Amino acid sequence: MKPFIVLMFVLIVLALMVVANMYVRLKGKYEREVNLNNLLIEISKEFSVYKDVYKLYKKILVDTLKIIEEGDAGSILIYNREKDHMEYVAAIGYDIDELKKINLKKEELYLYKLNRLNSADIIKNPRAFDSEYIDNEKYNMLMEMEALNIKSVLSAPIYVDGEFYGIINIDNNSNVDAFSEKDIELIDFLVKQMEIAIKNAHLLDELKHTLRTDDLTGVYNRRYFEELLEKEIRRAQRYGNRFSLVLIDLDNFKPINDTFGHKKGDKVLKHFANILKCNLRDTDIVARLGGDEFVILLHGADENQAEGKMGFIKNCPVENTVDDLVIDFSYGICEYKDGLDIDKMITCADDKMYEQKKIKKIER
Repeated sequence: MKPFIVLMFVLIVLALMVVANMYVRLKGKYEREVNLNNLLIEISKEFSVYKDVYKLYKKILVDTLKIIEEGDAGSILIYNREKDHMEYVAAIGYDIDELKKINLKKEELYLYKLNRLNSADIIKNPRAFDSEYIDNEKYNMLMEMEALNIKSVLSAPIYVDGEFYGIINIDNNSNVDAFSEKDIELIDFLVKQMEIAIKNAHLLDELKHTLRTDDLTGVYNRRYFEELLEKEIRRAQRYGNRFSLVLIDLDNFKPINDTFGHKKGDKVLKHFANILKCNLRDTDIVARLGGDEFVILLHGADENQAEGKMGFIKNCPVENTVDDLVIDFSYGICEYKDGLDIDKMITCADDKMYEQKKIKKIER
């Protein structure tokens, strides 16, 4: 009888151990599901508040790698419609500056060959595909930066308003079977949140652009320029930065409107704004104050350097012509000095500009 009791005791202990083990596994699975759901909710909220689309791309990758447990690295490529190629905009686990040197055609994407970019999928051993379909130079560049040492990729297309927008790749470096159908479901959910967030970020960018930009010429408007100028003055006060303000007024603009009409006048204004943009550095700022008045902020330029720049623009007779109408202008320069504020700088430049106009009238 005793051996039977001992056996029963052992069996009961084993059963309890099995149950306990199952409980621990189920509890762990339940806790992971709860944590996963909470993280998905948190991510969907976070995506909705991002205003800068490029910061959003990086955030998308960070959060996606939290969700997809087997992900070791990842990247996002955006489709440049004008150039008809894909551009890397974010990466984790790779040198993004190096990746940005590589542009891929849509047809060079594995997911394009797999399902024409219609849905998320798992790509196993992608290197063999890349060696066959990607341009040799691009393939060698990817090899050099060790961006093809991948066993498996979870890849998903991104669509915004029904238009193909880009692609997100989550990579595993060691296991061909790293990803599952569950991971496809997860990335599908995340991509839907991405699409909403990206659309909102672009809408906000468009709104900002509209509020900051002059409708006719495409350069900044007066209100936004004054905000930038105020910031620049504060930087100059704090760090000793050098800059100059140039106020510009087109000569004899009213007769153009009166003789040829406002459409011709608008064409002249747009052309002149384009001349300024084409002859300035990306760091310089140009705005239309209103009517035929423009203003430029030249970073790092003293009065002599600003004078040289304006002289160069003034002496471009081919550029400064619209339908045989010669565009001439007067300008005044004010280099920033301690104690100057926005009003004083604009007044200083304005006074010098009208001195130049007076001299021109005398010379005529």
